[in-house]
Amino acid sequence: MRPPAGLRRSALLLFDFSRGRQALLSVTQPALGALLAAGGLPSGRVIGLGLVAAGAGFLSVFAANDLYDRKADAVEVALRADGPSARSFDVDVVSVRHPLAAGQLPLWLGITWVAGLGLTGFAAAWALRPLCALVFLACNLLEFMYCSLRQRSWSKTIPAGIMVGLGGLAGWFAVAGPSWGALAFFLLLTTWEIAGRNLSNDLADLSGDGAVGITTVATIFGPATSANWILLGAVAMPLLAALQPGGLLLRLSLAAGAVALMTLPAVRLKLTTSETQAQIYFNRASLYPAAAFAAAAITLSLGV
Repeated sequence: MRPPAGLRRSALLLFDFSRGRQALLSVTQPALGALLAAGGLPSGRVIGLGLVAAGAGFLSVFAANDLYDRKADAVEVALRADGPSARSFDVDVVSVRHPLAAGQLPLWLGITWVAGLGLTGFAAAWALRPLCALVFLACNLLEFMYCSLRQRSWSKTIPAGIMVGLGGLAGWFAVAGPSWGALAFFLLLTTWEIAGRNLSNDLADLSGDGAVGITTVATIFGPATSANWILLGAVAMPLLAALQPGGLLLRLSLAAGAVALMTLPAVRLKLTTSETQAQIYFNRASLYPAAAFAAAAITLSLGV
């Protein structure tokens, strides 16, 4: 029996509120950390609790972003309704962009959703390892900082990158302690977030962000500078991938994925800098942790 249409609609809106596709793709970030730290698949307990902690945590954090930014997003939604959107396909959206700001979700439901998922993620992370729960709290504080800087400083991209790097380390710390390998993994994910998602998403939103006074690298320094910074990070990605722990084939596969999903698309973005091309780059770069996880799982299972 299919659920009622109203229930399906609410579920879809909550999925978009949490940027569900992006949140589920993000689960592969700590999963990749656990694989690299363990040198293979971790225990069933770590996998089970880790999936709950990461799934609930990322759905909560992405939704919290829209909850904190609902007033500014409402202005963006109103402006977009008055004219055609510059965006092409967006991996973040299934049906409605910013459904809370658009008035399609009640505020009480948004708060309940964020709080319920947040508590679930924290409890699972604590059961996994208290250090993972502390990382979870730090990521939420960094998310709040990021949203607080939205209309104040372009440097908000820095806490965004650190937040994603720490989120990945939660998976690493579930099976191992701090090490040089953990630092290399943190730098990989931090660079990926800044150059792969954050700067490119802001560039794809350039016209809308400028209209509502949001400060980003693209709105302050211009699209050409934003594309240059993206390219710099995308060029660094294969080098950082090659520094990850593991065998030669594993590191080469991680580097090859970075070239295919970030470096080459960043070159195209540099040559044709536009909001549409930035969206295309963002969509492809968003796939990197999932592709890296698949490559690591395959190579580690083969013992090479």
